[in-house]
Amino acid sequence: MRAGAWSRLRYRVEQAWNRYIRYRELYRQLDQMRADLKARTAWVDELTEEELAEMLRGLAACIDAMQAVGSDAPDRPEGTA
Repeated sequence: MRAGAWSRLRYRVEQAWNRYIRYRELYRQLDQMRADLKARTAWVDELTEEELAEMLRGLAACIDAMQAVGSDAPDRPEGTA
């Protein structure tokens, strides 16, 4: 193997290793976030159909109330808080 080919191969392997190391931590964090989310939402799996329907009705009423309040707000000119 010539020196130039060896150098290119070594460079590619080094780049692949660096990507692996960089993304390994991101994947570990993603797995932890998935586990946390699954633990926080496990109670939803235990709800009955009636409880889910009641929750959705309550959510719809809440959204309707928020939209009603939002439509009563005065219009503000662009750029104001």
